[in-house]
Amino acid sequence: MIRQSGVEPNIVEYLKTPLSRVELQALLQGMAMDVRTVLRQKGTPYDELDLGNSKWTDEQLLDFVEQHPILLNRPIVVTPLGVRLCRPSEAVLGILPNVQIGTFTKEDGEVVEMPKAANPGQLGAEFPALVTESHQAIDLNQLKAPLRSIHAPRILMLYGSLRERSYSKLLTLEAARLLEAMGAEVRIFNPEGLPQPDAAPAEHPKVKELRDLVRWCEGMVWTSPERHGAMTGIMKSQIDWIPLSEGAVRPTQGKTLAVMQVCGGSQSFNAVNQLRVLGRWMRLLTIPNQSSVAKAYEEFAEDGRMKPSSFYDRVIDVMEELVKFTLLTRDVAPYLVDRYSERKEELAKIHAKRLAEM
Repeated sequence: MIRQSGVEPNIVEYLKTPLSRVELQALLQGMAMDVRTVLRQKGTPYDELDLGNSKWTDEQLLDFVEQHPILLNRPIVVTPLGVRLCRPSEAVLGILPNVQIGTFTKEDGEVVEMPKAANPGQLGAEFPALVTESHQAIDLNQLKAPLRSIHAPRILMLYGSLRERSYSKLLTLEAARLLEAMGAEVRIFNPEGLPQPDAAPAEHPKVKELRDLVRWCEGMVWTSPERHGAMTGIMKSQIDWIPLSEGAVRPTQGKTLAVMQVCGGSQSFNAVNQLRVLGRWMRLLTIPNQSSVAKAYEEFAEDGRMKPSSFYDRVIDVMEELVKFTLLTRDVAPYLVDRYSERKEELAKIHAKRLAEM
């Protein structure tokens, strides 16, 4: 099917060339699956190792896959539109850049019907600056997410202060409780000990922790105090450590983002506006709603819990919206952020390679 779409696949025989742990984690993150979901039972040491036992953590299961690569189910396909375990094989149609490839007959004689685009026509001569090979009609089937994930939305939360009583941290903790009550799985990154960008290698434990969490998550919440009319350096440093790309994987692209801020005085929106700009730069799907808590020192009780108020109501609104947008977009995010310009660039590389081989 891939070849019939006009692309020659790069095939990795992972029994001969085992994948690294980082590669395995990147594939799992791209598929929005946990390691247990992709374990292969037939013809593997699955039963011998008792891997069906719930006692094994994801990290331990990854250890087994590293030791016995045959445990990883296949085939896993990576394209510019996403990553998918293609069982059944026609699951690949959801991530092929050119899915309109005509009739396909499988080895067992089954005929696979190609999904029809909402508008099968290509833009033509009236757009002379456009490369028609790189243009794709909008495909409603790509937006239906037939293999919709059912696991809890994975949300990473960052806050921008190291103060002992940090109101951005208290707001983050309050929002985390709400998210968990709404069915999300939440992890909060503690920025203490994170070095300044470029002041340490990417192998630094705190940098690695942050980047692993970004790969793991499907959505994020960024909460910063406003200081001197802007977000804090602590907040910006965390964002600066997040790479725009790691090889073929963009850790933030297509994930959802909610932004919030706390103010020492009257309500302002400088920090959330800056966070929105950064979210766009990181190609995150930043939700419309946001929260700005004025005079934050008045909004939290001694025990750290947020008091009832219109500010609290807005935080609930934002978290509800984040969960809804994450559930709605996470399975179709690769298609939502797929770009004509990148398809054009990839097509040019393919043509150049073919010319070099002639």
